[in-house]
Amino acid sequence: MDLYNAFSMPLSSDSERRKAQEKILNGLSNTLTAREKMLLGRDYLVKEINGYVLKRDHVYRAVNEQEYERYVKLGYIYGYSEDDEYEEREIDGEIYNNNKGINWYLGGVCLKYGEVILECPAYKEYFIPAADNGNTMTSDPTTRFMKSSGYQNPVPMELVRVIKHPTLNIDELNIKIK
Repeated sequence: MDLYNAFSMPLSSDSERRKAQEKILNGLSNTLTAREKMLLGRDYLVKEINGYVLKRDHVYRAVNEQEYERYVKLGYIYGYSEDDEYEEREIDGEIYNNNKGINWYLGGVCLKYGEVILECPAYKEYFIPAADNGNTMTSDPTTRFMKSSGYQNPVPMELVRVIKHPTLNIDELNIKIK
């Protein structure tokens, strides 16, 4: 199966956002204006956890312990309803999305969403870039905001590996999931 790779995906199709991304890639982050920072997105991602470097062709999701336990029980990364599916549509030349589906990050993780960190290969069968090739939620142009199906084609837990858990032994945890 093909994997997405954060380094081979295109920058934003929005010219202002792309210029801000290019500044970051060229080491000019300190020259970003307040507007450019807002355009880049709200989430700050990390690319390393406890010495483990996150992979650019894997997606990551931070959840709380209850959400993680729900996934283990179900055997899949499910949303909360049958219509939890990400969709985009064009109206009068503008692209809109419904902000549904399961949120992941390609190549990084936003720690504010939970203490349990999940890792999964970014198989194109299960994941799609969200709006603007995944360029709208993070200021790091070497990561992308991705979505998976919340119901119709959920990610199986057998593909998922826990890379951080606040109270449980990770090695034992990953054996139980498989």
